[in-house]
Amino acid sequence: MKSLIWSSLVLVSIGAMASQNAPEDSQQLSKPYSILAYPDFAELKPLPQVRVPVTTTQVTQVVNTTSASSPIDVVPDTNTVSEKPFDLENLDLSGLDPEIARKVASAINKTEPSLIPSNSDHIALEDNQARYRGRLPALNLQTHMYSSDAQRRWVKINGQELKEGDRLNNIQLLAIEPQFITIRFDNDIIDIPALYEWGG
Repeated sequence: MKSLIWSSLVLVSIGAMASQNAPEDSQQLSKPYSILAYPDFAELKPLPQVRVPVTTTQVTQVVNTTSASSPIDVVPDTNTVSEKPFDLENLDLSGLDPEIARKVASAINKTEPSLIPSNSDHIALEDNQARYRGRLPALNLQTHMYSSDAQRRWVKINGQELKEGDRLNNIQLLAIEPQFITIRFDNDIIDIPALYEWGG
């Protein structure tokens, strides 16, 4: 490519010098280049599609803690369906790095067991409105701030910010959960949905 450019420059230079020295001889010089017709191409056709059969294999991974791990491409077998329900308690962490396995196990142990109250002594306010109408004072749950850190949880009820354990008249706030709060009123433990407005 460089030689082509160089030869073109030489030809142009020679042609320029020749035109300066002999202006009348410029018609006699041969052209340094020629214009060619654009080549004709046949109609373009798409390439044929190659179909590669996909095979799935059962892969058993052996963990070797003394050597560096390399990524392994595994095609999961989607035809098998587990009969048992997914349970974090039975999760096999042996294939993970020991430090990551400890962190995952710690996170699993810190998770809330359920968003729905599991205690049978809790009463859902939505299902028992008639029981508390006229007895339980009006509650306007304006703000609901849940955090995994219990010290940072708070709710705003009737314009007053409350934390777990605080009292509002004859109501004690027992717990702030992600989707509801639990209060104690007349020795009843009542669950109220987050941002719920109870008319009284």
